[in-house]
Amino acid sequence: MQTLERAKPARRALDKPQFVGFVTDLIVSDAGARPRPQAFLVEQTPHWTLPTHFHLRHQFQLVVGGGGSIGRNPLAPLSVHYASAHSGYGPIVSGEHGLAYLTLRVMSDTGAWYLPEAREHLQLRIRKQQAHGAPAEQVTPQALQTLAGPAEETLIAPDAGGLAAWLVRLPAHAQRPAPAGQAPGGGRFYVVTQGALRVGEETLNGLATLFVPQGEPLDIEAGDTGLELVVLQFPAEAALAA
Repeated sequence: MQTLERAKPARRALDKPQFVGFVTDLIVSDAGARPRPQAFLVEQTPHWTLPTHFHLRHQFQLVVGGGGSIGRNPLAPLSVHYASAHSGYGPIVSGEHGLAYLTLRVMSDTGAWYLPEAREHLQLRIRKQQAHGAPAEQVTPQALQTLAGPAEETLIAPDAGGLAAWLVRLPAHAQRPAPAGQAPGGGRFYVVTQGALRVGEETLNGLATLFVPQGEPLDIEAGDTGLELVVLQFPAEAALAA
């Protein structure tokens, strides 16, 4: 697990033909580890278009600031996008205030394969899947602290492969079990988007990001200011890659 405050020294500027902005590594895994989780924050400069591309690993993207679009889908804070390996998506277009999003993978990956230039490297005979989700409404920090009780919203409905995403909001000091999927998954990321999460003796806030392998439970406990938490569950196949 990692918080953005602790990771800030890793923030680096990128100025490439396809992307201009900043990247901050949150979770970096050793080569050869299984699973090999990866999490990093992308801050895309305003009015920038990241071309359509694909990756070799399954991934979630969670918008945490700004706005824009991905393909035909609008993006705002707490928007979720999932893409399976070799599934082309985009372009990602940032709005006037830029676009900030977390990229989360069970198995680490490097680089992007841009289309149509890299089409020859795209595996065509494997199943492709994409999914999008967004909450019904945003809540302010003040509203979070005055919640009458726990609230859970499904952002991506669980499917037979284990893919799912939820939004959980808790008032101060409330506790509850993590959401349960309908099928075994490939591991989960938990992202604190507001308030604070208590894990053992630690209180985590500020885009704290946790990876929990499949089968390991996590009981959710809010801190003094309540908690808004996004839970992202990968399909089982995401953890099977070499």
